[in-house]
Amino acid sequence: MVDFFEFSNEMLCIANFEGYFTRVNAAWTHTLGWTARELTNRPYIDFVHPDDLEATLREADLLATGNHETIWFENRYRRVDGTYRWLAWRVTVELAQQQVVASARDITDRKQMEEALRDSEQRFRAFMDNSPTAWAKDAEGRIVYLNRTAEEKLGLSSRVDWYLKTDFDFWPAENARRLQENDRRVLATGETERFLEETEVPGGLHIHWMTILFPYNDRAGRRYVGGIAVDITDLKRAEAALVAEQDLMRNLLDLQEREKQHLCHEFHDGLIQYAVGAMMSLQGAWRKELSPTAAAQVDAVIEKLRQGIDDGRRAIRGIRPAVLDEASLQAALEDLIDQFRQTDILIRFDCDATIGVVSKDVQTCVYRVVQEALNNAHKYSGTDVVRVKLEQVGDSLHLEVRDFGCGFDVAAARHQGFGLFGMTKRARLLGGTCRIDSVLTMGTTISMQLPLTSSN
Repeated sequence: MVDFFEFSNEMLCIANFEGYFTRVNAAWTHTLGWTARELTNRPYIDFVHPDDLEATLREADLLATGNHETIWFENRYRRVDGTYRWLAWRVTVELAQQQVVASARDITDRKQMEEALRDSEQRFRAFMDNSPTAWAKDAEGRIVYLNRTAEEKLGLSSRVDWYLKTDFDFWPAENARRLQENDRRVLATGETERFLEETEVPGGLHIHWMTILFPYNDRAGRRYVGGIAVDITDLKRAEAALVAEQDLMRNLLDLQEREKQHLCHEFHDGLIQYAVGAMMSLQGAWRKELSPTAAAQVDAVIEKLRQGIDDGRRAIRGIRPAVLDEASLQAALEDLIDQFRQTDILIRFDCDATIGVVSKDVQTCVYRVVQEALNNAHKYSGTDVVRVKLEQVGDSLHLEVRDFGCGFDVAAARHQGFGLFGMTKRARLLGGTCRIDSVLTMGTTISMQLPLTSSN
């Protein structure tokens, strides 16, 4: 007759009331590595994991009371190599024979999967509870999941406050309809979509969201819409503040240029004209008889007036030359470069002949950047040569001003004056960019790109 006890795939054993195995089958050796002799010469409790010892003894006490003929429990048993395997027990007491009959199944793989699943769920819960607002709705628009962030945003305290409710329970009707339209669209297309939305939360506060909606199915094939939303209200406020700051800066720069223009006109049409008239009147005095002393004095006054007129015209030219308002960008830059001809710097100017008429904003920006760059090169760089290159590339105007002087620390220089900041700010206000690269002993390059259609 086949000994089913010995050849069973399950771990079968018999133990006495003193806590020793009296018989074990081959499945024990196969699973744990211990021989039958090793198992039956030691109390079975010696093989139980220390963390499971108390619970195992508690189960044994249940059998000892006689109130339970059969019990089921799980614990870990030590293998011969020192590792542990999870076992699921079915234990029956046979009082007449004064023994315990038990079967055990190795459930280690299942336990490891359960533990991995618990770890995964804990990670998911920790991630979701600390993530931006997240939710899920069924195909009827009923909420089946909200994370902790969403509950806090809506002022909810528990699952009963939101489970199976709809957007109409939390948002104004117009917002709720729009949200459900987005959900239906995602369900219909089966595609992940992104939306920028604005909602009003309890208390009348308007919140701006960047939302990602995506469809998914559960195991039964039921369709859902999941969503993740990032609160970008602060970003929107910062964006509005930046726009306001840019508007203010643009207006200030425009006002500054108008004031310069007005000041130049006042100088030219007033003070300079008066000085020219006075000089001409004195020059006319030569037709009359003057003593040598008086003639010398008149000559000295005429010379001082001529110098004052020249200085005044140079000042006007430096503040805002008329050519900037009356001529092309190329002509304005050539006039600017001409102001540096008396310095020790050789300025090479290369201008794209295809550049047509540009807006006054772009013309002023390019002129001021070149003016600042040439002034800096003249005062600080020690360079002998400066190259100015202006060209049109597609719909953009590209400017490069390069010197070969001593160079400087760009990061440190940005905090020491308005010049470098002014260059980059002017470019940004027109939707362009301005980059300043400098290497000690190698020189400095200023590169600016501006759209030919101003974003002003």
